[in-house]
Amino acid sequence: MDRKEFLTKTMLSLGMGSFLFSQNPFVSLHADEDEKEPESITLPSKVKSVIFIEMMGGMSHVDTLDPKPNSVFSKVPSSISGLSLLEPFSLTAKQLHSIGIIRSTWSEDGDHGFAQMLLGTGYRMTEAMGFPDIPHFGSVIAYAKKSKLKSSYFPSYVSIGGRGGKNGNSGFLGINYSGYHVGNVDEPIQHLNPSYGKYSDERLLRRKDLVSFMNDEFSKTYPSKETKHWKKMLMAAEEFRNSKDIDSFRISLEDEKTKARYGTTWQGKAMLLAKRLAKQEVPFIHISIGGWDTHTGNKAQITKIMKDTDMGIAALLEDLNLTGLMKQTLFVLTSEFGRTPDVGSRDGRDHHPKVWSTLIGGGPIDKGFVFGETDELGAKPTKPNEAVHLRDLIATIYKASGVDPEGELTNSFGRPFLLTTKKAKIIEDLF
Repeated sequence: MDRKEFLTKTMLSLGMGSFLFSQNPFVSLHADEDEKEPESITLPSKVKSVIFIEMMGGMSHVDTLDPKPNSVFSKVPSSISGLSLLEPFSLTAKQLHSIGIIRSTWSEDGDHGFAQMLLGTGYRMTEAMGFPDIPHFGSVIAYAKKSKLKSSYFPSYVSIGGRGGKNGNSGFLGINYSGYHVGNVDEPIQHLNPSYGKYSDERLLRRKDLVSFMNDEFSKTYPSKETKHWKKMLMAAEEFRNSKDIDSFRISLEDEKTKARYGTTWQGKAMLLAKRLAKQEVPFIHISIGGWDTHTGNKAQITKIMKDTDMGIAALLEDLNLTGLMKQTLFVLTSEFGRTPDVGSRDGRDHHPKVWSTLIGGGPIDKGFVFGETDELGAKPTKPNEAVHLRDLIATIYKASGVDPEGELTNSFGRPFLLTTKKAKIIEDLF
């Protein structure tokens, strides 16, 4: 086998494979790890973590958060006086007073790929031409807050669930800020030890020393960024494995009553994990919940998704509020676009980027507010001055989390990159 394959298998045998490989083919392995000081893009903020819940596929707003005569579910009262949601969010509705709702999110992009690009970066696909290595905004937040981390290699961006779009993609910021993906919420940290055979700490140390020796010898003859990168990956794996904070990933340590409140579904467990990571002050926690592309079987599919999800979101909001974590945590729930107001004969709704709903709160954001509204069918915003383009939402998330929306970084091609386009505006009314 060649050297790359040998090193890969050697590192996997160390029990470090899950951390070493983000499984994201778009992460730049050639990014310069000697980054600029992040303070250049930071703003004063008490927010230490962002919990971003992405309803991937296009969540029907008129069947979840924006009741209309053509909704297929019944209205339920929320804890915001005079405001109703719909049955799929019946438990979350009781916690809505701790956050707020935007009912006028919109964009021009009704294609999944284009819309997810916009949601992940604040840039439309046409605006991103010439910048193939744009990072997800979660990676930017992780980068900006790196100096606040207790451990230099403890994950600063954790992704849970689906991995489509730009999720977990750190682009020119490098692998340190790519999403550490949790595929199994019952066992989020895997491969800490060899999968078979006897082992001891001494044996693992010898294996690490062997890989380090090979890298050192190889780099003497062939010095390159790639060899430096491999060394840092090994250092990251070792530090992460030995971190005293690693228990924050273990939801099994929660008491049975708490686990029951969140539910036994993977979505509920993901929300519980998000709470633990927010308590640990992980800068960006990304939960992707798929299945929302409801061209057919709309009602049945939404019922299924939210039966597994509503309990966990409600428990998460309740705990963030009661523990005081809400003051230092920004909570956001949105989708890449909404769904058409009309339900066809096949009980389905098609892509509708003209308007949809977003939940947002925590940190400096006001509580118990409703921003924007839609027409009688939920087809478009009725107040143009309260219409929130996705790029505006990303800019607002940046400001609320302590990142300067007008900040600038240099990408891997040496070109200046503005965190948001000049068209983006902050939704000041939310603060």
